Formats: sequence, C-alpha cells, structure tokens
Amino acid sequence: MTVFDPRLIPPDDVNEGKLPFRPVWRTTAYETIALLVLAAVAFFGSGLLGFRVEAAVRPLSTAIMALVPLGVWVLFSWRAERNAINPRRGLVLLLFVSMLVANALVAPVIEEFIAPERWLNWMGGLSKIVAYALTVGITTEFAKYLILRYTVWQHFQQRLDSVAYSLVVSLAFATVFNLRFALLEGGAQPAAAAIRIVSVVLVQQAVGIVVSYRLMTLKLERSGIYVLAANLILSSVLHGVYAVARRGIVVGSFGIGATANSPLRGLIFSAVFAVILFAVFAFLISNDDARDIRRMELG
Repeated sequence: MTVFDPRLIPPDDVNEGKLPFRPVWRTTAYETIALLVLAAVAFFGSGLLGFRVEAAVRPLSTAIMALVPLGVWVLFSWRAERNAINPRRGLVLLLFVSMLVANALVAPVIEEFIAPERWLNWMGGLSKIVAYALTVGITTEFAKYLILRYTVWQHFQQRLDSVAYSLVVSLAFATVFNLRFALLEGGAQPAAAAIRIVSVVLVQQAVGIVVSYRLMTLKLERSGIYVLAANLILSSVLHGVYAVARRGIVVGSFGIGATANSPLRGLIFSAVFAVILFAVFAFLISNDDARDIRRMELG
C-alpha cells in the first residue's frame, strides 16, 4: 500500500513570500549552470591571460577550487532550504558525515585496494564497463545508499526529499575526491583543475540520484528490495559507462576522476551526461507524484 504524505502536494499559499518547500530541481539547475560558467571562465580566462601556477602552489590552489561547489550549494540550495516554510532537516550534518565516510573508507578502498588505473587500461571496452561498475561504481554507490538509509531515511516524506538528500551525499563524495586529488596527487593547473572538479561533482550527483529514487519508492510503496538492488546495479553500470566513454573522448587513464587530455570536451560530455540523468529522473518523479495524486483523488 502506498504511504501518502500530504506534503506531496505543496500548498498554494506562501507565508511571507516563502515557498512551502525548496524547489529542488530549480536550485540544482542554478548550481549546475553556475558551476559550468565558473569552469568555462577558469578555462578560457586562464588561456587568454596565460595564467599558470607553480607546482608547489597547485595543491593549495586546486584544494581551494575544490571547495567552490560547496559554496555554490550553500548559496543556492542551503539558503533556499532555510528560507522554505518546511526545510529539510540534517543537510549540513549529512554533508559532514558523508565527507567523513568518503575520505576514511570509500576513497582509500578505491585508490589503494581497487586501484583501477593499474589494470583497467588493459581491458576491452565492454569488459572495462563491467569491471569498473563492479569495483569503483558499486563501492561508491553502495556507500551512498548506506549513508542515506541509516542517517536521513526517516526524514523522507516526499519523493523530492530523496533527491535533495542524495545531492548532498554526492556533493560530499565529489568534494572529498577532488580534495584528495589536490592534496595527494598535486592538483593541476587552474583551467584543467576547474573542469575536473566540476565534472566530478556533476557526475557524482547525477548518478547518485538513481539509488535514492528507488530508496524513496521503497519507503512510500514498500516495493521489493530486489528492485532497489537493480537500481544499485544500474547506478554502478552508469559509472562504468561514463568512465569508459569519457576515456574514449578525452581521458588517458582511469581513476576517480582522471585528468583530461582535452578538458573542455570532458566538461561538455560530463554536463550532457548529468543533464540527461537529471531530466530522466525529474520526469519519473513527476509521473510518480501525479500517479499518487490520482490515487488519492480516487480514494
């Protein structure tokens, strides 16, 4: 039986100019546009000005740039959440918990145990997709699932809640991956670093929605755990498809977010990949909400 919450239908009125809930897709669109613009400005600006940083400074400059997506999220999503009549709870705590898990568990497992750059380059195309999905993909997305399920699942009331919380977890993972690239691998020149950072954020967020969408359905409709497992596999495969396709276009080696040989093409590919996934799940969630409304009207 569907567990229907009246919050699924936002009230028509507003309180002192406030929205009842943060419009998740709208703020996500603003963030995506802002990140793409900033990356493009960094890329073309550095090229036009011939701006370069010394190797000793690259870790610090890249680390500072890696924190920019967090600032963009605060500017658009967190501020809008605080201004809503019914703000979602625990977002900041979830952000820090996710960063801790990503840095202490997920990233070390990928970098030191899986180490995809050491062996995936020797495999064929389809084999690479499957291997990447069953290693890096499944590790990343299963960790995101566990965080969502055992920290904020009780706060899920409507389907867009799953998107809002999932975007925070994925942003935390992307931030950790980017910071580790900066501090442990030496970072990159500003143009390449900006594009890599934005690409990692967009893809982590877009793929992360796949599991969170089914996790919300599991709560509302008590659908089978096997469907959730299927979505976990799907999200892992998407990681593999993205990694292999992007490597075929711009990247020379495998990693959490390997530096591109042609950064601008990498940014365009990442943006298209993410926007397609955002659009697909916005459509699915909208249809699910409309179906629930019809069920309620029919009693």
